[in-house]
This record gives sequence, structure tokens and C-alpha cells, in this order.
Amino acid sequence: MSQSLFFHPDLSLKNIILPEEESKHLIRVLRKQKGDIIQLMDGKGNLALARIEEDHPKKCLLLITEISLKEKNRNYHFELVIAPTKNMERIEWMLEKCCEIGIDVIHFINCENSERSKLNLERLEKICISAIKQSKQFYLPEIQPLVDFKTFIEKSKSKDSTKLIAWCETNQTETIQSKLSKIENQHLIFMVGPEGDFSNNEINIAKANGFTDVSLGNNILRTETAGLYACVAASQLL
Repeated sequence: MSQSLFFHPDLSLKNIILPEEESKHLIRVLRKQKGDIIQLMDGKGNLALARIEEDHPKKCLLLITEISLKEKNRNYHFELVIAPTKNMERIEWMLEKCCEIGIDVIHFINCENSERSKLNLERLEKICISAIKQSKQFYLPEIQPLVDFKTFIEKSKSKDSTKLIAWCETNQTETIQSKLSKIENQHLIFMVGPEGDFSNNEINIAKANGFTDVSLGNNILRTETAGLYACVAASQLL
């Protein structure tokens, strides 16, 4: 069985105190004791070996003995831009799976047809941390706060990237797979709208600012399915 990974955001410290949730899992569930060696990650590529100095189930004290930098296991940069669904569990599921596959940034946007205007970013980060530990990816995706559609478009203008957008009413016949197989820029920004889709005005704004619409096939996909679909396509073709 592979060794469990534990998370701490700052491995530059010699002594680490694990938060209560991680401490409880380490001591109560895995039954680790003082003197045992465990693995730690920080979401920035660092992997450390640490010795348990105090096996307290609420604040386990660790001493870092060795640290190394892990390379990313892919050579592309993927940013997903998505309008959160009314049922947040669906987005949480998508985020978990995207983390397992490989994602760098997730942007949440508020569109004309959006049905959700608030997010629990702390909960979403915990989901991402759990997913990268499980899949042994050492880079934690950035989770950006919810912003207005036009605000995001303005911010994305300066990015040198391939910008794609999917919407239900497109007459575009070129699929995302076809588009990705031909691009040279390995920095991809992919935008998915709300359950009520983008408005015509939003599509026009996106296209006027460098986004190209693509098809995700003949079927109408749910918002979270479309986001995951794009993540899988990027992992296969970039």
C-alpha cells in the first residue's frame, strides 16, 4: 500500500504542527507514533520527510528531515473558467476529478443566467488538497474568487494563451479535440457557461476578446460535465 501524504502550506519551517484534522487522521486512524516518518507536501511542488516529535491527535508536532522538489508531470497549463451551478455538489465533484487529472487554475464567473452568487472557497480548497494528495500530484490548483463575466474577460486580455469557449447554441463544427491537436500555445483557457448558458451578448464579448467557440460533440452536456470534458481533452492532446 502506498504511503499516505499529509499537507502543510509552508515546508520552509523546520518544525511543523499539523492542523487538527490531519493530526487526528495520522494518530487516531493510521496509529502513527513518536519517531515514525511520514511524507508531507505543500502544494508548491515540495515533498518532505518528517519525523513525529509529539504524537498529539490535535496538534501533532513534526520535524522535517529531508525535502525535495517534484517536477510537474505534464507540460501544459490549463485554466478552467466556469459559472458555478445551483447545486454546488456537482461543481465540487468536477473540481475533485479535474484535480486528479491535472488543472492549474479554476476561475468562477457570474454570468447573466447564473443561479449562484456565493462560494465557500475554503471548502473548495480542502477538496483540491484531498484530491492532489490522493492522486499524488504535488501542485495545488489556484482557486479564484467569483467575479463578474466582464471583469474576467478584461483580466484575461493580457494572457498569452489559447482561449476557447463552449456554449449550447454554437454552430461551430470544429471539436475541442480538433482544435487542441493544432495549437502551439500550451497555455489553455477554457470557458463554460451556467446551466442557462451564456447570453448572446456574452458570447459576442468573449469572441471580441480572443475567445474561439468550439463544439463538445452532439450531446448537450451539463456545466460540470463540460468542464471535466475539457480537462480530459487537454490531458490527452496537449
